[in-house]
Amino acid sequence: MTIQDEALAGRVSNAMTQDRRIGGQAIAVRVAESEVFLKGIVDTQEERDLAVLIAQGVTGVRQVNADELRVREGS
Repeated sequence: MTIQDEALAGRVSNAMTQDRRIGGQAIAVRVAESEVFLKGIVDTQEERDLAVLIAQGVTGVRQVNADELRVREGS
């Protein structure tokens, strides 16, 4: 991970933390070549979709991969 990717990961994490709609969810953020990878478990599909939208809205993000961001079973 480059310094730029590390900085981008921090900006994406901060954006998610500051959004009250998903701020309490444990979502890991990894960045490689400006592609953001989200990993974790959220309570609803809406929270998953919102996490992707938030990440896409951060300047410098080229693409978002949420294949490992799951919705909690039974939700």
